[in-house]
Amino acid sequence: MKRRFLDFIELASRSQKPRTKGLTTFGDRGYPLDWIRGMLEAYGDYIDVVKFTPTCLLAPWDDIEKKVNLYRSHKVGVGSDDPIFAIPYYQGKADQALHTLREVGFTHVQIDTRHVELENTGAVEKADADEQRYFALARDLGFKVVGEVGKKWPKGDRMRAGKGSLNIAATVTEVKRLLALGCEQVYLESRVIREAIGDYGEREEGTRQIFEIVNAVGIDRVFIEISGQLPFDTRQCHRFWAVRNFGPEVNMGGGGSIEEARYVEAIRRGITFVGGGRTTSKLWIKSLARHEGVAAPEWWKEDYEIDAALITTRSS
Repeated sequence: MKRRFLDFIELASRSQKPRTKGLTTFGDRGYPLDWIRGMLEAYGDYIDVVKFTPTCLLAPWDDIEKKVNLYRSHKVGVGSDDPIFAIPYYQGKADQALHTLREVGFTHVQIDTRHVELENTGAVEKADADEQRYFALARDLGFKVVGEVGKKWPKGDRMRAGKGSLNIAATVTEVKRLLALGCEQVYLESRVIREAIGDYGEREEGTRQIFEIVNAVGIDRVFIEISGQLPFDTRQCHRFWAVRNFGPEVNMGGGGSIEEARYVEAIRRGITFVGGGRTTSKLWIKSLARHEGVAAPEWWKEDYEIDAALITTRSS
């Protein structure tokens, strides 16, 4: 790790690379190589994995290879989003895709044989059998496999119970199934989390339900997904909510850009203001002030109230 600016000022402790917890993932948004290089030189120590989305299939081959090599040189893992597997899977080219991704230098992959739900029995049985086979192949090739529970839309989503509530038993069962197949971690879908906890973490029942899910499977085995498609203030509030409830070493991921690594890490350290309907942030700094310059061991657990007057209509 490079020398940090004003490194004589102590900050809240954090695990260092290679991490097994407190992981932060982002999406590759197609930015130029030089821009990515600058961001990695400044904040690469706080980024653990970058995930390519299907838009990378439109890019020149050598451009993606250069990006993969650049990420890997900064000890950042490189993953592929589930459609990058699903498309060749439906074309009968999944084996070739997995082998090629590994040759290019990808380290993480999502296996999704049910990207489009097919109702006939034969298709379901084939998807089940193929899922096991491709999980095994991915692991044999040296990939870390990640999974996801919850859908972007309510239809057919077993994680949702309706009206912002979660189907806890079904969610826990699916997470455990994916872990048993060989997933390193499983993402909890961002849109489902938003429905459960609200834009600012104001819905206590949703928080309780997510706690129950996480406690049943283990905090180190799940990612709190925070989609880059959410408004910035909502992303920040969800990050603050995650640290406030699960601590600085919670795994957080999503499709946001790597330029937000500094915001995520500052929230993990309790040193930045977060806008939204709440009366406090900068929890680590407050703990310093209250304990004569030495923050409490669990400084992030300070109680705070949601200011209802500041909670505005949700923006899409």
